[in-house]
Amino acid sequence: MICDDIFAWAAWTPEKVAAVADGQPLTYRGFADRIARARGGLAAAGWTGSGVAVVVIRTILDCWITTLALRSLGFTTLAVGAVNDLAHVQASGLRLVAALAEEALPGLAEVCAARALPLALLGRDGGAQLGLHAYPPPCGPGGHILQTSGTTGTYKKVLIHPSFEAGFLQQRLDLAGASSGTVIDLFDFALWTGGGYKSAAAAWMVGGTVIVDQRPDRHLSLRYPGITMALMVPSMLDALLAEPEGAFPRSETLQLSITGGALTQARIDAAKARITPHLFSGLGATETLTYGLTPLNTPEDQIWHRLVPGVAVELVDEADRPAPVGAIGRVRVGTAGGPTSYLDDAAATREFFRDGFFYPGDLAVMRADGRISLQGRVTDVINAGGHKISPAPIEHRLREALGVSDVCLFSMPNAAGTEVIHVVVEGAAQLDVARLTAALRAELWGFPSAEVHQLALLPRNEAGKVLRVETRAQVLARRG
Repeated sequence: MICDDIFAWAAWTPEKVAAVADGQPLTYRGFADRIARARGGLAAAGWTGSGVAVVVIRTILDCWITTLALRSLGFTTLAVGAVNDLAHVQASGLRLVAALAEEALPGLAEVCAARALPLALLGRDGGAQLGLHAYPPPCGPGGHILQTSGTTGTYKKVLIHPSFEAGFLQQRLDLAGASSGTVIDLFDFALWTGGGYKSAAAAWMVGGTVIVDQRPDRHLSLRYPGITMALMVPSMLDALLAEPEGAFPRSETLQLSITGGALTQARIDAAKARITPHLFSGLGATETLTYGLTPLNTPEDQIWHRLVPGVAVELVDEADRPAPVGAIGRVRVGTAGGPTSYLDDAAATREFFRDGFFYPGDLAVMRADGRISLQGRVTDVINAGGHKISPAPIEHRLREALGVSDVCLFSMPNAAGTEVIHVVVEGAAQLDVARLTAALRAELWGFPSAEVHQLALLPRNEAGKVLRVETRAQVLARRG
């Protein structure tokens, strides 16, 4: 369990920095001590044993400390980022809600009372220093629950069980070449996101340093010396590139992974010029191991992903037969070494987990050399007037042609019941009509018409993925 690893590193290298939160470093000794104090307070209040504990703490490091303390006492934890999220959590075996007294979150007590859930309020630094052995954290049976990204409008729960957690995270370490010298900047990726949880937990397993930063000026975290890795989504990258020259140093060695959205070549070039020459694009899901990792060295690397050796990835048709090279198929990823079901959702488990594979809902094409190109999701396929298209390749080409940060395509019936293509362009700048018309004619020549909309920002989840359901709702609301 991660908690055991942190205590072990605290004994071996007590003064090594384990975390840097909003610019403030915390050693492994201090990290272990804070977990021990939180654990002691919970145990003294009688909070031990099994069940699910929901942690509602906004500050990322405090949230980590509390979940680790609860897990060491036998709880399975689920972290959420807001009181409103707690109101919608459904999980069997809910026992308590844990929060930080200093945050005094409005409405939290009322939601807990309405759901008849006891509220445990913890102090951030209360109590005397206990030392590393006052509350030795045994590896209890508790796991951690992640929630899926919700891009389709629903959130499913994925239990990261202690029986496979270490191996699950080890793959992330192996891919990144992580070690005790790793310093990873996670900005404001929290542990209620898959990327934030997996990356931080993996780094602490090997005695690395994790940087988390929730300050408005997130670029300040890049000033920490010796950063070896960083994880961000395209919107984070845009914010960094908007900073003036000299706001943060450029690194010749930093490995920057960008996830949760597509990039234009212009943004890739700018990131290489200002941040690091080493950019990577990853493929994965909350439910799976990382199954694609591609260095962004050429324009085709935006589109054609390299699969990770040792992870079973197949493209199949609707009858689960292998899709031929060059044909669109459904992606499925082997579940060995990871989750094999959703928690409390037998119907979703039957739909997405079958015969030793997880079906993320993505469509893709495979080349003869084994690289794959995503073609959108099964639910995103547009069928208008008998024409079927996968939107992802078209969205990519429109981004490049229009020079905008993102594009989202979907179809909706009009008043006459005819399916119409809707093109939603992200950005506040006025679009060049001639350029837009030419791009749409080139990409949507088989469709009789298309409606174009512009949003300053497309709605996204915390992992940076476009929420298509919310995008559609915003378009409908603007049309009245």
